[in-house]
Amino acid sequence: MKSYFLNLGLILLALSSAAQTLSNYQKALEVLDKSIAATGKDAPNSITLTAKGTIHNLGHYETPEKTRDIPVEETYAYFKNEQVNYLRSTIQNNGNNYIRSAINKADSLYQIGYYDRRIAASNNVQEFSFETAKVLPVKLLQFAFQNRQSLRYLGSNKTHEWLSFSYKTNDAITLYINKNTHLLDKIEKLTYNDRYGDAVFATEYKNYELQNGVQFPKNRVDTEYGLIERELTYSGLRFDTKPDTTHFRLLWLSKTFRDKLSIVIPQGDNLVVENIGANLDLIKIVSQNNKVLIAQFKDYVALFESPSGLGLNKQILEEIQKRYAPKPLRYVFVTHHHPDHAGGIRAFASLPITLVTTLGNESYFKKLLTATHTLGNVPSKKEGLKLKLDFVSTEGQKAYKDEQMEVIAYEIGKATTHSNEHLAYYFPQQKIMWSGDLLFFRVDGKIYPVGNRGKSIYDLIQNQKLAVDKIYTSWPLQGQAPFGTVEELKKATEMK
Repeated sequence: MKSYFLNLGLILLALSSAAQTLSNYQKALEVLDKSIAATGKDAPNSITLTAKGTIHNLGHYETPEKTRDIPVEETYAYFKNEQVNYLRSTIQNNGNNYIRSAINKADSLYQIGYYDRRIAASNNVQEFSFETAKVLPVKLLQFAFQNRQSLRYLGSNKTHEWLSFSYKTNDAITLYINKNTHLLDKIEKLTYNDRYGDAVFATEYKNYELQNGVQFPKNRVDTEYGLIERELTYSGLRFDTKPDTTHFRLLWLSKTFRDKLSIVIPQGDNLVVENIGANLDLIKIVSQNNKVLIAQFKDYVALFESPSGLGLNKQILEEIQKRYAPKPLRYVFVTHHHPDHAGGIRAFASLPITLVTTLGNESYFKKLLTATHTLGNVPSKKEGLKLKLDFVSTEGQKAYKDEQMEVIAYEIGKATTHSNEHLAYYFPQQKIMWSGDLLFFRVDGKIYPVGNRGKSIYDLIQNQKLAVDKIYTSWPLQGQAPFGTVEELKKATEMK
């Protein structure tokens, strides 16, 4: 009995800790979102600026902690869509100019040092990303958001709220967010030095100015080991540069890499649209080996299937809005609850649409529709649920039609042995049957036994006396023939 209560206590403690962690993260994200909005949520794709000032170099001089002032001039450039960051730094030391250049695109980083002119490829992109992000508060806040899984709320005083995040193991960055302006006043990075021991490196941002919708500091001060390490003044802001040799001295890079710099890196999946009948289009999702179907009614369009991925479904929604405007999306029909068919319905939660499914999915789908997705690649917070659910009864049928389009939903779950509740969709005008993943028509035409899954579709067609010319499936895309026929299905059901 003691063991039972001990185990119960540990479980409750774990649940409490998890709740506290989520609550803390949500509080931190709320503060970070306000700061991003205040600093410039819609920052331009291209930002270039110059920083001039002094490095107070802590070197090998005649007295402890003596510094020597070294003039420095730096150019920074950021290109969000191309995923390119650029740095060129010039210092004057002992009467000579020394130049450091570095550029990264996505996961590639190339640089040459002040005193070593060899081109070096590096895999330490995260460290360079932090170095360049630290230059501008708007970029650093975006960098914190990219690493938000580590985001924590540390507390506050009269003037600031404190957040922390990490971008690599054993690293911790503290953000000082001004309570009144919501701007980033200072950051601190916990570090270690074998001479000074535990130490903090800090950066302060001063004298903000609003330009092109973004708050830029005019001055920046870096501190190391409690001593001022550099003081910089920003100028020369531009928003029209390109990540190529037109504006930057990049001839030391290979031409192959230079040619890649201006290429925009796509953020979404490769969607291929194909018409299969009057007012019916397939959207092929190459990366997921999957398909969805679009049906055009007179005044609106309907989507059949919503595979996993908030970003994917938002991209599908954008494709619908672009391709079928001004008709809005009004219905999403799913065959069954599996993630590759209904895992992305959260993308439509805040829209005035109807999700057609079966009653056994109600509580599960409502859970999906109200979940927050702030940690994913396409963040989405809790929104008002405008989506409504419409149900097809067990072993029942339901028609949705207007003068241009008709589709009939049939519930056949028990017969499929695949999911307890399952919908198949028939388009009488086009003589097309839409199925989830119950069938596989091989691209080489060979026929194999289909079992209960395929038989459930064949029996539906026969029992309802449906005139079907083509049978389409949502999964898979690779290796699957464009469509199957009733004759092929009949042969497959007769095989043992």
